[in-house]
Amino acid sequence: MNPQNNQDNTTGRLKTVLEVLAEQPGAVVSGQQVLTVAVVRVPLSEWESEPLSGGVSRGIKRLSAATAKLVKDGLIVKGRGGWAITAEGARVAAAPSAVAVAGDFGQLLGGKTWDPAAPEVQMAYSPVSQQWELTVELPAGFFLYKVALNRSWAENYGAFGVRDGANHELRHDGGVVTFRYDHASHDVAVSALDKALV
Repeated sequence: MNPQNNQDNTTGRLKTVLEVLAEQPGAVVSGQQVLTVAVVRVPLSEWESEPLSGGVSRGIKRLSAATAKLVKDGLIVKGRGGWAITAEGARVAAAPSAVAVAGDFGQLLGGKTWDPAAPEVQMAYSPVSQQWELTVELPAGFFLYKVALNRSWAENYGAFGVRDGANHELRHDGGVVTFRYDHASHDVAVSALDKALV
């Protein structure tokens, strides 16, 4: 059996629920309509399509139950009239699912050069700084890079946070360097660990 046919995509559909509600800010939308659109955008796997008691598919049941977490986390509100997104939910919906610092140093990190999907250049979100961060070790050199969202070049930011802008430049003496991406400004801050401190 193809492992993708046995896949659980509930987490991806929860993000889609937020996106669907964020597309209609301030509106109250039927919960059934939201779930239907979420399944259209993130189709059910073979395993999720299997009907359970009552004839409802496993994927729909899992998604419906999982939306309780969105309510608990203060991201959506459910009422008799339907569902609505909160301000925090809209902020989460707008956030990228992945941020990469892709450039000509990708191969030095074990990935591919200028590959926004390479695991080696994916940044991690820090709830403390509320920024995306990646700390790596690079040799001395001059490097070019951009920030790419959601593992593709469809949305990318260059110097000064300009969409599709000029490449960022990094002149590096060698050693550990941390990239920090601020999604509000779309810009990157870079800090290097002083070799003398190592």
